Amino acid sequence: MKLLRICFCLLLLQMTAGCVTEPAIYDEERQASVAEALALFRAHEELRPYFRDALAYAVFPANWRAGSGFGAAFGNGWLFEQGEVTGRAIMTEVFVGPNVGIQADRKILFFRSEDALDQFRRGRFEFTGQANATLATRGRALTPGFSPDVAMFVLVRGGLLLEASVGTQRYDFFPLAN
Repeated sequence: MKLLRICFCLLLLQMTAGCVTEPAIYDEERQASVAEALALFRAHEELRPYFRDALAYAVFPANWRAGSGFGAAFGNGWLFEQGEVTGRAIMTEVFVGPNVGIQADRKILFFRSEDALDQFRRGRFEFTGQANATLATRGRALTPGFSPDVAMFVLVRGGLLLEASVGTQRYDFFPLAN
């Protein structure tokens, strides 16, 4: 079982290495998935002040997380500044703690300060801590704020995951290819 967990994490790390070399191109397929995710987030009235007041936001339309004792997560997203896409972001996470299952979700980060946005662009953006319970498409993901200048919200797409873990979530940024 331990060997299976190690192989699983190595496989996830291998997948992220391959994705990093792909140029950041915001094509029609990606635009459609981001537009769908943004529509779902904008439908939540409590997020309107964040959309209004944020300097920028990063949308991750399809993220996956899986674990059994310890686990990993991965997702691709896009950074919007003044309504325009400025680059691609890759989220990777490793976590440990009581957890079992797999989950798909959508995520959005709102940046309230230039300093937080610069840290994100430089790829020096990390976050720790997670509590989560998901069953099919009904669930709740409670993610504590990790900076007074950044807010994160998660919409669960589906899966079966019970989790109370601690880990590191890292974001790498790649400017849009011309």
